[in-house]
Amino acid sequence: MLPCGIILDQVANSLNDPRTTADATWKKTLLSKLNESYQEVVSSYPWQQLKKTATLTDDVYIVPADCLRILRVIDENKQPYNFVGGKSVYSAFNYNWYLDTPVATVLASGTTLVVSNYGTAVTATAEFPATTCVDEYIRIGSNAGLYKISAWTSTSSITLADYFRGVSESQAIFSIRPIGTPVLAFTGPSATAISPTDVEITYVKTPLPLARDEDVIELPGDCSAVRIKAEQKLLSMVKRDWQADRMTEDYDKALGRMKAMEPEVPIMRPNSMFSNSRLTRSTPSNLNLVGY
Repeated sequence: MLPCGIILDQVANSLNDPRTTADATWKKTLLSKLNESYQEVVSSYPWQQLKKTATLTDDVYIVPADCLRILRVIDENKQPYNFVGGKSVYSAFNYNWYLDTPVATVLASGTTLVVSNYGTAVTATAEFPATTCVDEYIRIGSNAGLYKISAWTSTSSITLADYFRGVSESQAIFSIRPIGTPVLAFTGPSATAISPTDVEITYVKTPLPLARDEDVIELPGDCSAVRIKAEQKLLSMVKRDWQADRMTEDYDKALGRMKAMEPEVPIMRPNSMFSNSRLTRSTPSNLNLVGY
């Protein structure tokens, strides 16, 4: 992981327009293309740094709004659930999940939100929920980030878990639990609805946008794939597509190197001396690493 300022300098220097002498418009374009590239690389692979877990509220099963991709679903008994394409789909598995109709009505919305650049204190004119909305996510104006709410004080005051990465806002439009937030539902093998409890999901989050040089790109290594992708976008923007296309192989190699830095789960099995027949194969009392 690297602070994005390092990548911004590298991209600007490679295009012969260093940030130290660049105008404001060029700097803004650099940051915009870097953010676009960051999101594309994030979407290309289930990166470990971006994995989170969340326990869903029973019978509602609303997923955290920052969810980009669901990787695993289990219940209170650690029973894994299989993904199916909808509520009417039969399955060879006894426990299944699917994406139900997403949130269509926000928890709260308004037009009077105030937040400062890199601030966490957020105010409004009595537009926040009447009861706590801690752990919900808020979308603010046109900002690309989905910000987790860490504290609720009143209908006029909340606190963000992370700094707001954008210009200061006054009288901004906002929505808490925004439209489109995913919702899960569950079925048995015959597509009959079931209602598991304490459902836990493992998912890939959507990272917050990059705004300042110190904002960290939450990806492994030197993040070279993000840099190359940003350079390609900038070259294409000025109609130098042939140069951008020539960098495709470099991008693929850089992405491969980043993936190679991801941790791997070793293949394990109990040996004959220490295995315990009373335990399942997935929980041996002693393990040998195969291939190590």
